[in-house]
Amino acid sequence: MSYIRISLHLLILTISLPTIWVFSACAEGKRGELLIGGECEYKRYKGQATIISVTKKSRYDINQQEKYEVKFLFTTDQEIKETYAQSDGQEFLLLLSNSSYPGKRYLEKYGIEVGRIFDCYLKVIVKGTCTPVLFEFPFIRLDDYFEN
Repeated sequence: MSYIRISLHLLILTISLPTIWVFSACAEGKRGELLIGGECEYKRYKGQATIISVTKKSRYDINQQEKYEVKFLFTTDQEIKETYAQSDGQEFLLLLSNSSYPGKRYLEKYGIEVGRIFDCYLKVIVKGTCTPVLFEFPFIRLDDYFEN
């Protein structure tokens, strides 16, 4: 009976360890960062984001913190060749990396207010199956959850 248990455990380990190794190798990218959608490449367009509205949300988050909807316009002097990324006059939401709205302390820390202009990059996917269009702010950390 114990021989059967040991054989069963060895069989499970033999199958599960290589499977875990394969999935972890596929999920990790450069510098150990998690890749969602595989390895993707983006073309970057340098421009500016102008904050056009900061509106207090009527609902609070799970910690009873106020949240704000921040909208911006992206402008660039470069010609955006990818038609799906052309954004003439389109408003965009400034969301944190986890898709949440920023809080009051976050807005204060980064000086986010109506009329403020920030350097910004429009990132357009050219290879892979990740998010097709992203924004990158050199002076705003979108993963700064502690100030949120």
